[in-house]
This record gives sequence, structure tokens and C-alpha cells, in this order.
Amino acid sequence: MRAICWSLAAAAALAALPVALGSGVASAATCAHTLVPYAGLAGASLTPTDYVTKDVPSVPYTRWSGTVPGFDGMPFSVDVTVPCGTTGPTPTIVMSHGFSDDKTVWEETGKSDRVISEGRPEQNSRWNNIWFVTRGYVVVTYTARGWHDSCGPNTPGATPTTPAPQCASFKYWIHLDDKRWEVRDAQWLAGGLVQSGMARADRLAITGGSYGGGPPLSGALLADKTMCGASAVPPALGPDPCAGKATGALVPWTTPNGATPLTWAVSVPMYTYADLLGVLTPNGRGSDGSRLAPPDGSHTDPFGVPIAGTIAALYGAGSTSGFFSPPGVDPDADIFTSSARLELGNPFPQADPLVARGVSDQRFKSPITTVPQGRVPIFYVQGLTDPLFPATEALQIRNLVRRADPTYPIKLFLGDFGHDYTAQRQDEWDLAHAQMSEFVDHYLRPDRTPLAPTFDVGSTVTRCLDHNAPMRFVRAPTWEGLHPQHLTFSSSVAGTTSSDTPGPAGAASDPITTATLPLPGAYHGCRIMKPSQADPTVVTYLFKVAKDIVLMGGPVVDVSFTTTAPDTQLHARVWDVAADGSAQGLIDRGTYRSLDTPGTGTHARFQLTPQGYRFRAGHTLKVEITANDAPYFQQSNVPAVVQVSGLTITLPLLERPGTGQARSV
Repeated sequence: MRAICWSLAAAAALAALPVALGSGVASAATCAHTLVPYAGLAGASLTPTDYVTKDVPSVPYTRWSGTVPGFDGMPFSVDVTVPCGTTGPTPTIVMSHGFSDDKTVWEETGKSDRVISEGRPEQNSRWNNIWFVTRGYVVVTYTARGWHDSCGPNTPGATPTTPAPQCASFKYWIHLDDKRWEVRDAQWLAGGLVQSGMARADRLAITGGSYGGGPPLSGALLADKTMCGASAVPPALGPDPCAGKATGALVPWTTPNGATPLTWAVSVPMYTYADLLGVLTPNGRGSDGSRLAPPDGSHTDPFGVPIAGTIAALYGAGSTSGFFSPPGVDPDADIFTSSARLELGNPFPQADPLVARGVSDQRFKSPITTVPQGRVPIFYVQGLTDPLFPATEALQIRNLVRRADPTYPIKLFLGDFGHDYTAQRQDEWDLAHAQMSEFVDHYLRPDRTPLAPTFDVGSTVTRCLDHNAPMRFVRAPTWEGLHPQHLTFSSSVAGTTSSDTPGPAGAASDPITTATLPLPGAYHGCRIMKPSQADPTVVTYLFKVAKDIVLMGGPVVDVSFTTTAPDTQLHARVWDVAADGSAQGLIDRGTYRSLDTPGTGTHARFQLTPQGYRFRAGHTLKVEITANDAPYFQQSNVPAVVQVSGLTITLPLLERPGTGQARSV
């Protein structure tokens, strides 16, 4: 293995990047507005305002704000931030926002007014509209279809329940990053800027996080293609490349007038999903493809276990910040009906029309169902500790593109960031942003960054009970290269768990009630119980850690059991217990839905989400098996008593036990 250990690397890398920062005061700027974004696109209307950043030295720029028609004519709320006095086609970055956000989430204009963010210092510092404009790029930020001021409830003329009059004739609602809709929207907005002469056709980048990571990821896989199946393009906006094409057909991506072929030069998706149904309803058949893990199987058969609390929270956020399709109007985007079916719970037979529809929607909603159409370079930044979009998603995309093309240009950075109870470590984000900026610069400004990036896999070692440890970052040419060792623990101790009642550890480790909702005791970061507590509703296995070990990858659990039900949920939780029992920190979790016939001699072998974590010598590795991990996973409607007769857990390791950081180069 070739690995590199960084402690001060973030500071060193960022010091090499341009733009000195300070506490300067913003003042008015006067910029020539030679080029108008989206000029010539019927219905586009944007107004310029000039600014000066608070950075030292300060940088003047212009932000154009207004509305731009989408490919179907629907008005989008769009901002275009440009270097002061832009006079010709410029490398351009499109930034897409997350679920329930709007275009301003990646903007520091009117907030910090610097490349360092005040409101979101982790995600946004050196990754926002001001940062990129100081580096000479044009930045497009827009509110996605159906949200806020893009025909959402904050659009002038709208009410909380009805669209604005100017939106009512369009399919204005949220389509969940459908390739035919939201991904095409991003392509259209980039193409319109090229057509107006402001963006360079050969220097287009796209980035975004969470829900906003869908367009960058699907867009990269589609490359120079657009997916058909949405509304027609009005003649006033240009020719319709999808006229006469079947839904799902791929056509060349061009500027709205059809004159210039386009593709992305680079894509940077962050803390997002590869398989939407697989993350919302995991069934335990997913795998990162490592040699220790079971092969990656079907993510939809059997239908998985909904992450109930998270789904409910997403539904609530969408209902207040955007518009869903009215029930029964658009089956491809009928979130009301789909959410209601998920809430009813199991069983989820494949013959159920709503279950079948959800499985069918994978083709259009999930990036992983896209056959790569080109070689758009991807830098995928993903969370190790993210309970919504785990690191498996990035690794499965890497497997997908490398199967199609063993030399596909994809780079991965895994860290302690993402959603809910991730720690959002500033030092890890600083290092990631330094690498991300170099990656983007190479493809948008190769004259400035001629050295080609290394398409490797990098990961931090997360810090839970070891909170104050310095950052450690390791990388290798392949994911397998990061875990050449492994360690297996086994026990034949028997125990019983049932689907009846969730235990205290389930409630304490729920990412919604303990991290997202503004409730007493809510907090971000590692889920810690103080002191370490026994959960009487689970089967518990305790393994003493004799030497320091660094988990790097997805643990594989093999459970032997007997069940009384034809539909059984097996949930696994992995904890690090301090040597004195003063605390236990949640390190990993996963689930497996079994549809085996009730009886004896059954076993489930499944992989938990990939993680990087150091277990200190003297600590205890605690593994809990339960048939009820509510409120995170949905409680089963099918009563089950599960007798567990033994467990084996295999940990992929960064290095030999007890080796320590000295083994890293």
C-alpha cells in the first residue's frame, strides 16, 4: 500500500492557493457590463450589481440576478457572478443546491463577502461564488425546479399551496433530480450561458452537494448527452432535440440554438447519492466490491427497510420549501403517494404497483443506472460518517465507471462530513477544498495548473472518542490498497431480540432527533452515550481490542439466526467503548432484510457502511444485533422473534494491528 499521513497538510495546501485573506471592508465597484448573461434567450431578464470583496487584496465583481427560462420555458431564479469587466467567453462553474435550499446556499455575496464563509465555514469556505470569481471564473447559481423562488412557494404570486400564475402551465414541481428534468435543467442553463458568449464551451464545470450532487454526478455520466422524456422545448427558445424521441432516449447536448455541442470539462459531486432508492431503503445487498465483502447484489429485491425518520424529515422540508406534484398528476414525481406508501411499511412485495413504480424510477432518478457516455473527470467527495449518503455511494460509482473504462478519471476523498451527525471537521474540509480547487483548475485553467491530478482514493481517519487527535489523511491508488489487512472477531454466544420494542441505544443514535431537529439534547458530531450502557433489547457481542487498529472500509457481519417471521429485519450497530466504560461512540451501522422461511439454520452476511476509525488498545468493540432499530430504521409490521446463535465480524484494516502511524509514508 502507498499511503500518506497528513497532519499539517491542509494548512500547507491552502497556503499555496492564491488570494490573501483579511478583514477589508467591501466598497462599491464600477465594472463594465460588456456581456449580458443569457442575452438572446427569449424571456431571460437579469440585472447587474457590482461588488468588492472583503478579502485582502479585495476583488471587484458583478452579480447578475433575475430569471431565465428553462428548456420548457419555466422561469428559473438564477444568479451569475462574473469577474469585473468580463469581455469574452470565460471558464464557468455551475453550482447546484441541496434539498430544501436555494441558489444562495453557495453564495457569500451579502453574507461574509469573502472567500471564507461565516454561515457555513466548513462547506463554503473557499468553495462559493466569491472564491471562484476571485480565481477568474464565472459562477452560475440557481434555485432548482419547484423550490423556493423557481416556481416554488417563494415565487412572486405563489401561496404556500398554489403555484404562481406564471408557473401554473409548466411541470413546475420537484422531480427528485430526474435526469430528464433537473439534470437537463443544469445542462440548459450552462448551455444558455455559452450561447450568450459568456461561458467557454470547452471549460464547463459543475458541482453541488447532497440533493445538489445529483446533477453533477448524473451529468458527468451523461457527458455530452441529454436525456429525453420531459416537456417539449418551445419554438421561441430553439429546436427541440428530443422531438419524436422516446422517454429515456439520449441525444447530443448542445446550446439552446443547437449550434454548439457541449460536455462537462469536470464534475465535483459532494456528499450525495449514487442509488436514491438504495440509500432511502437499504436491503443489505449493497457492497463496495471489496475482496472481503459479499458481491454487490440487487438493491431493490427484496425491497429494503426505509430510513423512516430521515424520510419523514425530508418530506417535511420539501413540503414547506418547495412544491411536490399534486397527487395523481405526474406518476414519475408523485412524492405524496410514494411517501404515503413507504410510511405504511412492510411487507413490500415486488408485485405492489407502488413498489414496482419505485423500482422502475431508479432508471431516471439514480446516477448509478447511467451507463457512462464519456470520460468527464470526477472528483467525488463523500462522507464516511454520513447516515444518509454513506461512502458506499462514491465507491459504487467508482466501480461503475472503472468497469466501463479501467482508466476512467475519477478521484475520491472520504471524510467526516455530510449530513446529520457528521462532525464537519474544518481541517478535513480545508484539505478537501485545496484538492478540489486544484482538480477544477487543471481542467478549467490548464495553463495555470498543468500538472494532471492523481486519480486515487483518499480518506481521513475519523475521530469520535478520540476527538482531539490530529487529522490523519491516507490515500492509495485503489480502495483495496487502503485496506490490505483485516481482522476477524467471532462469538457463538446466543441471544434473543424481537421487533416489538426499540431500545435506548436506537433512540440515542438516531440522526434526526439527536442531530437535525432543534430538540433538547440535540447535537452534531459522533453519537456518544455516557456512560457506556447495555441495551436489553439487543444481542450484544463484546470484543476486547488488544492493539491499536485502524478500521478502513466496510465491516462485514455474518449472523446465524432463527426467526419466527417470513419478513425479518436484522440491524447491526458497531460501537467503540472506552477502556473505563465512561462512554461509547457509534462507529457504524447497517441493516439486512431477510425474506427467508421461518425456521433454523439461517444466516445473513452483509457489509456495513465503509468507515475509517482508530480503535485504541484497551477499548472494546461492541456489536449489537437487533430486530428493531427505530426510529432510524422503520419498525417492522411483521412481528418477529429472532434467536441469534452466533456472529462473525471482519474489519478491513489500514495496517497491521498495533502498527500505528509510523507505518505510513
